[in-house]
Amino acid sequence: MYESLVRIHTNFYKNKYPRLKDTSFTGVTVEECKLILATDTGKQMADMKKGKWKKLREKFSAKKTAEEDSKL
Repeated sequence: MYESLVRIHTNFYKNKYPRLKDTSFTGVTVEECKLILATDTGKQMADMKKGKWKKLREKFSAKKTAEEDSKL
């Protein structure tokens, strides 16, 4: 069991079977994945930092503008 953990820790199989291309099954590169995840995570963190009152105000102000736009 210890030897198996050592192989995982030292990336034994990554070195033994190198990948020909750094893409996933979707064809997206590692850098593109990191960029997408970073922007999504940033948006989620910004939403988490908002208080409940601020979220409610934004929610209802968005409804008001949608109603006003539909009246025009």
